[in-house]
Amino acid sequence: MKLPWDKQYLKISFHVIFTLIVILGLGIFIQNIIPITTAIGILFSKILSILSPFFIGIAIAYLLDPVVDMYQKRVVEPLGIFLKKKNISLFKNNINKKNKDKETSRILPTLLTYLTLVLLLTLIGILLSRSLGNHKGFRNLDNLVNSIKIYVQSFNNMITNLQQGLEDIGFLQEAEEALTEFSWKLGSYVQNITLLAIEKITKAGNKVIDLALALVISFYLLKDKRKLLKIFNQFIKILLPEKAYNRLKYFWFDVDMVLSGYIRGQLTDSLIMGVLIGISVAIIGIDFPIIIGMIAGIANVIPYFGPIIGMIPAALMGLISDNPMKALYACITLLILQQIDGAIIAPKVVGESVDVHPVAVVVSILIGGSLFGLLGMLVAVPIAALVKLLLIRFMERNTEE
Repeated sequence: MKLPWDKQYLKISFHVIFTLIVILGLGIFIQNIIPITTAIGILFSKILSILSPFFIGIAIAYLLDPVVDMYQKRVVEPLGIFLKKKNISLFKNNINKKNKDKETSRILPTLLTYLTLVLLLTLIGILLSRSLGNHKGFRNLDNLVNSIKIYVQSFNNMITNLQQGLEDIGFLQEAEEALTEFSWKLGSYVQNITLLAIEKITKAGNKVIDLALALVISFYLLKDKRKLLKIFNQFIKILLPEKAYNRLKYFWFDVDMVLSGYIRGQLTDSLIMGVLIGISVAIIGIDFPIIIGMIAGIANVIPYFGPIIGMIPAALMGLISDNPMKALYACITLLILQQIDGAIIAPKVVGESVDVHPVAVVVSILIGGSLFGLLGMLVAVPIAALVKLLLIRFMERNTEE
């Protein structure tokens, strides 16, 4: 019997075999998706760890760029006009004077910005050291060290007397094995603690080195901003068609408007609130007002949940003070300050660039916190605002078309 084998049957057979192969491939992929995603995650984490100084440097440069622009417009340019009127030039007998001026136009404002940052950090360090040094618990630090030495010597004497007493009654021989095992476990525990401490110190040292590299990278990014943007724009124009380039340019304008309006405004608002809270708890009479103000200011970056986090240290320090009612006073004061912040300070400082519904803010913070922890809570609101703005742009473009 001859089988009806023609092109139609061959085509059907090919589709069946191809479908089976695809199903088999999908099954293998699904079966190994967890190891694959784990390997991709490890690789991505390694790349981020290596390039972390670069990304941190970009973030620092983005945050400090408005300060550089402010120094450029308010200090450097007026100074240049003044020197020009006085016929004073910093680059006499230089043929490429105009090019030299353009190259050095952002060096001076960048240096002034870094000098301001160093002075601010130094001032914060001085205030913290004085706050800790003036506290009564730290003024008696020498007495505490001497007391610890006396207690250690008394403990050693007690152990010596106990050992002599056990030897006299013959009990020490029977407990020798138990003491040996206990000393071995104690030594192992101390060794593990030491290794963990060395590991933490090493990681902290690496973080300090990464931060130093990030500061250097951000300096050059701020200094050469115009040149780098020009090179980047030329590269994008070559890489993308004109229509896609224009869309990308407008997209970046939207991103910059949302991020600059939120991050810089929120940091300014947090600085104002940190100062107000520190002054308030100092007036109430709670210890460590500078530290409490810093914690509350940093926590204030997180909408809705941040004020609650910032209220906890003030309440705890009030409870352990000589008058526990100070905790109640601190909570009431911080609630009043948060109401003032939400009604007056934040709208003026942050502006309308992040106009997101409160329900969307809470949902975005919960999602960001559950996925990425504290970092997710910090970036959840600007991302939600950016998504809202992109949806508005998309609907406007479709309506126009």
